[in-house]
Amino acid sequence: MPYCKNCHREISKFDTDICPFCGEKNPIDPSYETMDITKHIDPLAKGYGLYKSKSHKTLVWLCALLGYFGVHDFYIGFVKRAIYELVSTLVIVAGAGSIFFFTKLIPNALAFVIPFAVVWLVYVIVAIYLSKNDSLKDNNGEFLR
Repeated sequence: MPYCKNCHREISKFDTDICPFCGEKNPIDPSYETMDITKHIDPLAKGYGLYKSKSHKTLVWLCALLGYFGVHDFYIGFVKRAIYELVSTLVIVAGAGSIFFFTKLIPNALAFVIPFAVVWLVYVIVAIYLSKNDSLKDNNGEFLR
């Protein structure tokens, strides 16, 4: 749609003589052209296939089983969030495990297993939430099937 060169409002291409908003005569710029965007798309060229959306069930299972590594976010394309989840899991497990181990609260490998189990339970709860949420989208803005 063209815009008035005076008030910059969107006007119909049939309003070439007077702008219906501000009354400007000849509101459309003479160099204005409409473009047919379909002439720039070659449907036979490679890379123009149908987009296959990601699976909602796969996302939930990945979150429940491997959520602490951020695998579910890698799956739907949110790479930065997945890396953040992976790093935060490592920091939480290593930090809490080190505190438990070196303060002699839990002087064996359970010092690292317990924080890991807590993080895993958090992601199981997140997976339950994701299973109830039907409006999830991937990084392309497509709904999960």
